[in-house]
Amino acid sequence: MKIIRTILFAGTALLCVPGVSSAQRWFGAATWNISIPDGDTKKFVDETSYRGFGMDFRKLINDKTTIGLTTSWEVLHERTTESIEVESDNAGITITGSQDRYINSFPIMLGLHRYLGVEGGTRPYFGINAGGFWLIQTLRVGLAEWEVDSWEWGVMPEAGLIIPFQSGAALIANARYTLGLTGENLRGDDSTLSYWGVRVGFAWEQY
Repeated sequence: MKIIRTILFAGTALLCVPGVSSAQRWFGAATWNISIPDGDTKKFVDETSYRGFGMDFRKLINDKTTIGLTTSWEVLHERTTESIEVESDNAGITITGSQDRYINSFPIMLGLHRYLGVEGGTRPYFGINAGGFWLIQTLRVGLAEWEVDSWEWGVMPEAGLIIPFQSGAALIANARYTLGLTGENLRGDDSTLSYWGVRVGFAWEQY
């Protein structure tokens, strides 16, 4: 929790950095998130998830650049009969039969984004988010359950599009790739979380 508080404090400090002219403005966004497993993630859960929600808060430091904070909650789930090995009482055991596998991912990252186009028009953008996420991996078989939760460091490159439809409001769509730099699976082996994300929602501007 100390790490999470540190990142939130740093994000708040960045959002309070003074700018010039239009730099006093900020905008927020709320999105519905679709997640597509990749890499090591597919070995545990290999189904596209439509269960996700995200919030972004960005502050303009000039008319083409923002800094800010992004956070979200993505839930990946698969019901499968594929065998899996887990750690139990310091020994590995193999699970077979019908089972439910879950990944709950809670990224909390600082972001830097660059915008193309002109203010007031449709604006493509690209950027990078970096920080960490709280990761919960769960395996349920009947009444038995195995769970590993941890704080992992990661990065999240992003490209998107903002389309204004009225003063101070816009549609936002983006694609992100979440890549964990640390982590382990239920067996205790090194394993990093990675998944593609597609997000759509609304953005609003505040002066």
